[in-house]
Amino acid sequence: MREADLQAKILDLIRSRPGWWAVKYHQDGRYASAGTPDILACYQGHFVAIEVKRPGEKPTRLQQVVLRRIAQAGGTAVVVDSIDSAQAVMLDIERGKR
Repeated sequence: MREADLQAKILDLIRSRPGWWAVKYHQDGRYASAGTPDILACYQGHFVAIEVKRPGEKPTRLQQVVLRRIAQAGGTAVVVDSIDSAQAVMLDIERGKR
C-alpha cells in the first residue's frame, strides 16, 4: 500500500471515532514547516502527532527531532506503519495510557 493511501485510511479511522479531530498536514506551501508529522490530531484536549511510514521505513532525522520536541512539549508523538498500529495508539490514548 502506498504511504498516501495508508495516511488516508488512518485519517478516516481517526475521524470516525467520537471525541477525535484530525487533519492531514501538507508539506508544500510557503508556510509549511519541514519535519511536521503527516497527521495532526486531538483527543479531548490531548495533542497527537502521527508520522505515517510504510512497513520497514523509518522517519528522517528531522522528523525524529520534531517528534521528540512534540513529546517534550507534552503531546503524543508516534510513528505508525499500519491501521492496526494507529488504532492501538488511539486506544492507549483513549484509556489514558499515553
